[in-house]
Amino acid sequence: MRDGFAVRGDWRHDVIVVTLDVDGLGTRDLAPLSHTLDRTERERAARFQFDADRNSYIAAHGLTRLFLSAWTGRSAGSLAFNDGPYGKPVLVRGGASFNLSHSRSMVAVAVSAQGEVGVDIEPLVPARNVELDIADRWFSPEEVAQVGAEEDEDAKRARFMRIWNLKEAVIKATGRGLSQELTGFTVTPPKGDAGPVLALHEEWLRAAGDWRLSQWDVDGHVLAAASLNGPPGTLRHLRVTADGLAALADGAPILV
Repeated sequence: MRDGFAVRGDWRHDVIVVTLDVDGLGTRDLAPLSHTLDRTERERAARFQFDADRNSYIAAHGLTRLFLSAWTGRSAGSLAFNDGPYGKPVLVRGGASFNLSHSRSMVAVAVSAQGEVGVDIEPLVPARNVELDIADRWFSPEEVAQVGAEEDEDAKRARFMRIWNLKEAVIKATGRGLSQELTGFTVTPPKGDAGPVLALHEEWLRAAGDWRLSQWDVDGHVLAAASLNGPPGTLRHLRVTADGLAALADGAPILV
């Protein structure tokens, strides 16, 4: 198989998160992704004003289709999706839960054989203009204190983005998005060998089931994944290369 990525072993006991650097893709690389999209997706992609936004959308949705195709054994172009109660896409006929996220330069897709999964990817640039007073409205008091404990503005912004990234993954796993109360839980980004910590303040979140979180730094971005009632294995991050995309498009059995 061409260089790309492969998931070996009993992968159905893991949550798999794949990322793809859109900046490194050319027109030829994007073509197999674009060909998998349905009519609605192609029309939406055509409406983007800027090439970077269009390419990111095509990459995110095309990678989702190719990855789910490899996972389920169904052709990428035949996959269909419904909206859940709060708008989160659900795979028709089942086979896996999934979620996707994209910035202009990086896309991420998370897939799990059971339960629910949420993923978020954000640029992590110290000088990024982040309105820190947003934390006072959307963060729990403990998270506000985490941001305030940082010594300089760049560190405060970085902490803000790491917290926001984890919170996005959690609310995408529940499927409720911003309709749920963001102060109803507290996240603490990883430190050293310790992973992220999730504290649940609302009873419905505690009753929802078993939670696991992971967060990674990926080429100037911060990536978070949240698993709710997922398989008991680890949350695994894998990078997809242009060759990996070609292998997927060729139907290579990457999950073995």
